[in-house]
Amino acid sequence: MINRIGLKLLLILLVTALIITGALSCSQSQEQPAEPETPIETPAEEGTASQQQEEEVIEVIEEQVDYDSASVGADIKGFVPSYLCLNQDNYIKIEITNNSDFTWKKDGEHMVRIGYHFYHKQQDTENYDNPTRTALEQDLKPGESATISVLVNDIEQEGDYILRIDPVLEGKYWFSSKGVQMLEGEVYFGPCSN
Repeated sequence: MINRIGLKLLLILLVTALIITGALSCSQSQEQPAEPETPIETPAEEGTASQQQEEEVIEVIEEQVDYDSASVGADIKGFVPSYLCLNQDNYIKIEITNNSDFTWKKDGEHMVRIGYHFYHKQQDTENYDNPTRTALEQDLKPGESATISVLVNDIEQEGDYILRIDPVLEGKYWFSSKGVQMLEGEVYFGPCSN
């Protein structure tokens, strides 16, 4: 497991190695016999090449996350309305903050999406794993927040429900399974006119 301090040290070492490598190649060229002075044209993009290398190194380091041992956290603010429509798109606006020690990716393997669970209060109806999930609009680094309209649209039976909004790290786990508190509310799902 590489923790944040380890990642920073590794990044510093890699950047230092890139700088030293560049310095060595410069010093080696200085030791060679002098050639007649001719103007050397350097492409305007040469300076950006090392910057791109550094960004690629950072991306590789960031991708090395041990999700099973990572610190998982989220702060979810908002409220569940008391009435929502059956078989229609309903949106619940929340503000969510990444309190984890890793960046939440908006797409790709192990992306974070916002899902929910629902339980019918009078009948034996529940859906824990398969409801609609809402994607993040951008990656969220630790400490960053976003406002998201969570789509709720697959409840088919009228009645009183408990609805719980819960982020999910796709392919790994629901955040609630790691002790993160869900946003919960009682809601009546009923018919709505178009």
